[in-house]
Amino acid sequence: MNFSLSEKDEKLFERAKEFAKEHITPKAIELEKRNDFPKEVVQKAYEAGLMNLHIPKEAGGPGLSLFSETLVSEATGYGCAGIATSIMCNNLAFAPLVIGATIEQLKEYVEPLITGKDAKFGAFCLTERKAGSDAAGVATRAVRDGDEYVINGLKCFITNGPQASMFTVFASTQPELKHKGLSVFMVPKTKGVQMGHIENKLGQLNSVQSEVIFEDVRVPKNALVGKEGEGFKIAMMTLDKTRAGIAAIATGVAQRSLDEAAKFANIRHQFGQPIGRFQGISFLLADMGARTAASRHLTRYAAWLADQGHDNSKDSAFAKFFAADSAMQNAIDAVQIMGGYGYISEYPAEKLMRDAKLLQIYEGTNQVQRVVASGRILKESVNLDTGFKVKYDGQDAPIP
Repeated sequence: MNFSLSEKDEKLFERAKEFAKEHITPKAIELEKRNDFPKEVVQKAYEAGLMNLHIPKEAGGPGLSLFSETLVSEATGYGCAGIATSIMCNNLAFAPLVIGATIEQLKEYVEPLITGKDAKFGAFCLTERKAGSDAAGVATRAVRDGDEYVINGLKCFITNGPQASMFTVFASTQPELKHKGLSVFMVPKTKGVQMGHIENKLGQLNSVQSEVIFEDVRVPKNALVGKEGEGFKIAMMTLDKTRAGIAAIATGVAQRSLDEAAKFANIRHQFGQPIGRFQGISFLLADMGARTAASRHLTRYAAWLADQGHDNSKDSAFAKFFAADSAMQNAIDAVQIMGGYGYISEYPAEKLMRDAKLLQIYEGTNQVQRVVASGRILKESVNLDTGFKVKYDGQDAPIP
């Protein structure tokens, strides 16, 4: 077992950290005041080769691993979770296509977006006002009309919606089948695609979420990814992969919170010594460090499993909820350690706390992640032989 990064991944990680240090960290607070998409920073990330890492070489991408993606997400998340979300959101938008589309479809729909001079974006369109964690509740319809599909519906909380040139849309082709009737389509920004309400958020102000409205949008039949009815399966496979990316951003936030708190605890003196020397503070720092290290290991292991072709559903859920909860707790502890300074906007701790909260919510709430993980644990336990015969009311326990 080797925990060291390969030379290639080490160079990528260092490049991403240098990028964050130069272009994200010093500008994030000022950019946040605009409450807008950080176009200039994202364009620089595109030019630095830090976007679209998972697109296969056959479709014009670098074809890097999910593990490599998590390194970039952690580094950019350290600088600003909102900017990291804006940079890495193409990973989510294009992941269903990498999973389910043909190389010919990727070359037609995705390659033009990732090989030009300027950064272009996709948007992952699953969530609706009445369909969040429950994908079976999707009301957006796609109806076959000759050689085309006609799509109608409204999506919400769509990251990079206003910036997107292409939308990965989950729509029901057979509503009576509920989740089994869900399909996924590649929809260019064309007639009938409109932006709705842009959300005003507590944190991650350096990313943009909006409604996207589809009104009699016509797409050719080759815009269908996979087959009709495979949308739910593709969505679940997508989220199994992309949860590691959210966990990586969360790990970056957890590490930044620890670093800011430790730096402050070293220079802030009370009662004749640095406050970090007091047990109440030192124990907080130790716990923050342990949560960060554990988040990093869970995240990288979940990504490694996916890269090896193994089922990572449980482990990616572990990584997502643990890292997001760790980021939130570390940010809260950083504010507490910094006291009044932690609560004012001139210092980064309050922003870290606001940004961290969304990590516990998007791409599947942490409660849903626990449902996913516990379901797998229960399934695995059915035939588990611990060497102890379980009894219930004096009888052998029934097998579910």
